[in-house]
Amino acid sequence: MKHIIILLLLIISINSYSQDSDKSVEKAIIDVVNQFFESLEKQDTILMKKIVFIDGQIWRVRNNQNKISYDMRYFKDDLKSFNSKETLLETPLSFEIKIHNEIAMAWVPYEFRINGEFSHCGIDVFTLIYTREGWKIVNASYTIDKKGCEELKKQ
Repeated sequence: MKHIIILLLLIISINSYSQDSDKSVEKAIIDVVNQFFESLEKQDTILMKKIVFIDGQIWRVRNNQNKISYDMRYFKDDLKSFNSKETLLETPLSFEIKIHNEIAMAWVPYEFRINGEFSHCGIDVFTLIYTREGWKIVNASYTIDKKGCEELKKQ
C-alpha cells in the first residue's frame, strides 16, 4: 500500500510540474508579443531585431466594406520605416497561446490608435519559434477591421 501511495504522489508531482512549465512558456511567449507592441510604440529597432526573424513575413488583411485586400512585407522592411512622426499604440485585448515543442502561435485581438485616436481593431496571429536566444516571431498576420470591435472585446 505504501508503494502505491508513493507512486501516486510521484505521478501527481510530475503532472503539476508540467503544468507550471507550460505556464512559464506561455508567459515567455506573451512577453515577446508585448515586446513587439512596445517596439512599435517606441519605434525601437533594437528591440524589434531582438524578438523577430528579420526575414520573417508580415501579412495584412484589410476589410474595406465589400472589398478585402491582402499584402505582405518583411520585418526588415518595417524596420526602415520606424521613424514615423505619429504615435502608434496597439493594445492587446486578450491572448490565446498554443504551444507544441519549439513552435507556438499567439492569437491576439487588438485595438490600434494613432496619435491617441482610435484607428481600427483586428486580430494579430503571431507564429513563434524557440531559439537559443528564446522565443522569436517568425511571422505576423493581422486583420484591419473598422467594424466588429465591440465583439472582439467580449472574446
